[in-house]
Amino acid sequence: MSIVNIRFFSDALGKWTRYNAILPDVGKGPYRVLMQLHGLSDDEDALFERSNLVRYVGELPLIVVLPDGGTSGYLKWKPSGRLHKQRYEDLLIHDIPNHVRHHFQATDAPWAIGGLSMGGYGAVRLGLKYPQRFASVYGHSSRFLIDENYDPALVEDIDDADPYRHAEALAKQAQRPVISFDCGTDDQLLEQNRRFHAHLDKLGIEHHYAEHPGAHTWDYWDEHVREALTQHAEVFGIPADAS
Repeated sequence: MSIVNIRFFSDALGKWTRYNAILPDVGKGPYRVLMQLHGLSDDEDALFERSNLVRYVGELPLIVVLPDGGTSGYLKWKPSGRLHKQRYEDLLIHDIPNHVRHHFQATDAPWAIGGLSMGGYGAVRLGLKYPQRFASVYGHSSRFLIDENYDPALVEDIDDADPYRHAEALAKQAQRPVISFDCGTDDQLLEQNRRFHAHLDKLGIEHHYAEHPGAHTWDYWDEHVREALTQHAEVFGIPADAS
């Protein structure tokens, strides 16, 4: 297994940016890919520094990509000329996948996407919006009502930022990813997760929702990211003994 920090120019941001990648030394490429998204106050290094993700994926024939999403919510924000060019959704959907496939042994097959807090919102929203690009989706402690935290006038498309709307669109489609999310019973975002779970139930969208003891903490996320990795491996057809 190798860990690399990549610096490249992103058209979506109009600047150089970074992402980390965990590259496997087991199995044979081309490899399936997991994109893992950080929370609001973190960056591409957070999961290295504050969780055991590297150890958990060590024996998996899987590329793990960890972008720097800033404080963007992984949305597309309105630019002002060349200033404030922050199309973070395009960074994740176009720029990084193109770069990964060009430089590493990555498959063209759909990826997995996961994340925590702001990253859980980003993972679920993008997974619902792009079912042809993501086969497996897993959010932890997701902030589904992220509009409480930004000025809607600054977002390129306010309706597009709403995961409820993407769920409604997905309900009309035949192709759907495997969707899971969880939340701690002492987490301040618990009710948001329960409401989104109820919304998916109402729409008839198959998914798995779980509540576990815990709060909005790294201890909680470090424990339950292993369940997400198990799901991604199963969806990708990676044998159980690979981990």
